[in-house]
Amino acid sequence: MSEKLNYHGFLHNLAPKMDKVLDIFRTESTKDDIKSNWFGDLVLLIIKDLKKFYKPVTTVGKMKIANLTGLPIIGGAVASVITWFAELHWALIAGITLLVFVAIFLCLIPFYKDKMLNIYHPYFNLQAYKKYRPIEYELLNHTVYDKHFSYSGLAAYVTGVLTKQDEDSKIVQAITTQYNKQEENLKNEILELRNREQSAMDEYRDTIKELDLEIEVYESTVSYLVHLIDHIQKILLRISSDDFDYPDLAIISDFTLYEYQEGMKLKKIADVGTTAEFPKYIDLEREMHHPKIQSIIDVFNSTTSDMYHNQPEDGYEVVSYKMKMGKERNNTIWIISLQINKSVNERGLLLSVSNDIVDKRVIYKILLGLSRILYDKIEREEKKGAGSNVTSKI
Repeated sequence: MSEKLNYHGFLHNLAPKMDKVLDIFRTESTKDDIKSNWFGDLVLLIIKDLKKFYKPVTTVGKMKIANLTGLPIIGGAVASVITWFAELHWALIAGITLLVFVAIFLCLIPFYKDKMLNIYHPYFNLQAYKKYRPIEYELLNHTVYDKHFSYSGLAAYVTGVLTKQDEDSKIVQAITTQYNKQEENLKNEILELRNREQSAMDEYRDTIKELDLEIEVYESTVSYLVHLIDHIQKILLRISSDDFDYPDLAIISDFTLYEYQEGMKLKKIADVGTTAEFPKYIDLEREMHHPKIQSIIDVFNSTTSDMYHNQPEDGYEVVSYKMKMGKERNNTIWIISLQINKSVNERGLLLSVSNDIVDKRVIYKILLGLSRILYDKIEREEKKGAGSNVTSKI
């Protein structure tokens, strides 16, 4: 790629030279008003310079010309020339002299004309320049019409214009930069506002979903509690009518009920709604047990908790409670093992394992209270000899 031309620098360097030419043109144009003849000026210049051409030489080196004529060769030559001229007719001598003068004059005309066409020479003549340099004359003569014009002034003007343009360009650049910066800031602010709006909308949607979920949970909780209260209300009515029996303990889920027997054994005394997989007897002295009855072993052996649960299968929970049937009968222990399938009985899982609906200790105490009521009933009937009635219902 070619280098960009520096026109301003070129004009700055050219201005002094061109101003000098303008000054010469202005001076000569004043003379031009007199309508002088350039050829006449040329003749006068030649005649004027004849004095410079004619300077008698009286010595050559340290020797005088007069003494040179004394030399045999030079003296003879000079004598011969003088003798030849002396013998010529005066008219012929005048003609020869005129011809010599004309020849010399014609030879000098081109030499002086070049000096008259040289702007920087003292012999410069505007009329001759106009005649032999018409194009250059027209080009330069237009610039002298305005006496105040100069190329230095033009260079200064261009410098000012360029400086102003540079300043204007800097101002425009500054405004453009500021505009672009503000535009970018506005874009960022708009983007940030959109992001905030989107974030607020997402948060709003999440809040709505959470509220909907909480509403569903609350609705489910209310439904579970209504179901539990309805079940307890029925049990109370059955207790009052003396129809309360083992199946009425299924307020949470299906279950298997064990009673502690002497000899470190648990005996199954009731099995309601299950698949009857649990054994009739559990040997507490065995070290290994089936995972489904492990929570029964754990809760029986525990001295700190009356409730244990485990998950022998995915989605299948076994929750076991240890219940002492009364202060006077500390050796009578029931263990009720709730068998909960999460896919069909989520209510029972939530009531027995978590505290989301009701404190699981409350559920334990309800089962404990109902179990003691049932145990007391069985005890009373056994004392009255009516134990068979209860057994038939199991």
